[in-house]
Amino acid sequence: MRILTAEEHRQLDAATIEQDGITSLELMERAATAWAKRFMQLYPDKDREIVVLCGPGNNGGDGLVIARLLRFEAYTVSVMWAEIASGSDDNLTNRRRARDIGVHIRTLSEGDALPTFRRHSLVLDALFGTGLSRPIEGYWGRLVEHVNEQPVTRVAVDLPSGLYADRPSEGAIIRAHRTLSLGYPKLCLFAPSNTEFLGHWELVRFRLARPAEATDGEVPNIMLSRALVRPLLRERSANDHKGTFGHALLIAGSYGKMGAAIISARALLRAGAGLVTAHIPRVGYEIMQIGLPEAMCIVDDHRYHFTSAEGVSDYDAVAIGPGIGKDSATQDGLFRLIEDRDGPLVVDADALNILGENPDWIARLPKSSVLTPHPKEFERLFGKTENDFDRWKLQRAKARELGLVILLKTGYTTIADPSGQLYFNTTGNPGMGTGGTGDALTGIITGLLAQGYASVDAARLGVFLHGLSGDIAARELQQESLLAEDVVSHLGRAFGKLKKGRQ
Repeated sequence: MRILTAEEHRQLDAATIEQDGITSLELMERAATAWAKRFMQLYPDKDREIVVLCGPGNNGGDGLVIARLLRFEAYTVSVMWAEIASGSDDNLTNRRRARDIGVHIRTLSEGDALPTFRRHSLVLDALFGTGLSRPIEGYWGRLVEHVNEQPVTRVAVDLPSGLYADRPSEGAIIRAHRTLSLGYPKLCLFAPSNTEFLGHWELVRFRLARPAEATDGEVPNIMLSRALVRPLLRERSANDHKGTFGHALLIAGSYGKMGAAIISARALLRAGAGLVTAHIPRVGYEIMQIGLPEAMCIVDDHRYHFTSAEGVSDYDAVAIGPGIGKDSATQDGLFRLIEDRDGPLVVDADALNILGENPDWIARLPKSSVLTPHPKEFERLFGKTENDFDRWKLQRAKARELGLVILLKTGYTTIADPSGQLYFNTTGNPGMGTGGTGDALTGIITGLLAQGYASVDAARLGVFLHGLSGDIAARELQQESLLAEDVVSHLGRAFGKLKKGRQ
């Protein structure tokens, strides 16, 4: 699904009005009706007081329609209309409609005493929409901060007021507990820095025209979804065998970090690879053979660290990094691996940190290699950025410049491919923020590469399945109790859920 800018959303609204032969007022009704329907599913208690904060623009117009619809359904609802400017025509029309059916509307003017709210009431934020072009300051900024301090549940209509759709935000911003965003996703929804403002967010879809095709040279942002990822899955045939599904080499582990090797190797096999050979230091031999009897082992000459691997181009996929440490001999071994490997590598964890200390090596990586840094590792590799939006630009630029697939592991992991395309993942949960889940992701992607998936497909499918498996595990075990091994053990159910309904 395309992630649209604020301007693209405005163009899409105009295209929908023309295509469907409706007015802007009717489109507002359509959007607000979808929003209200989802709100009522989430908040069925009709005795709980609801106050809708409405501005004078189209976002406020949505809020007025929502108030009217909730009133029709016997909710206890009132409106606080902020006289920030004169209202738009659609806003004023819906203000009149809401008042005509008995919705109490209070006008709040600049300089008025800041309002108070009953404890545990619901405040629906429809003050400012995506058309906001400057920070909320002065009296209205104080209002926003005041609302944030109230003992209420805040639900944002489309976006929290003060949040820009496409760039970093500043000034006063509503801290929503929940955001129901209308139409297509906006880039700001995926920014880690916006988490405190968005709360739990979800999309509320309603009938719109199709977005315009990207122009030449434009690479739109894409949100990963089941519909997009499911067609990537390959069918298995009756006469397929372990040779069909590829042989992967996993270079992992060191003294005290053999768990990373086991988790990664197990995930690799659970992702469907036919064979895995784990290249491990001698100290880890018994651990690996007992912990994962399905894996074959090659033992390094060094007792505690990886130093070199032979015949690396004989494997269908090669991964390096989980738990290998940064010993000088390990660094030499990584450099030789980069020189010897013909096909893509999956590079993670300590291998990324070694590259960060030796930036000249990054350009020597085989084309279409997959890098899987978290934000700090990304910074060591490519430098600091001012904000999430700049980091995404840098991620896209480096993937294109180096011919690599670069994953940036955050709450909404992003994947940049060599064409500059940027994908945003939507599966996963905070319970996966525990040691070893990154090692599991490395194994999953490597297992898919071994089966012949292209690097970008292995990355997209792997990230989606990894998060989906974590979501399934969290529902069963709760986020607080989640372990990396739980993510791996639920991977089969994730495959099953992704396949469900496929012809």
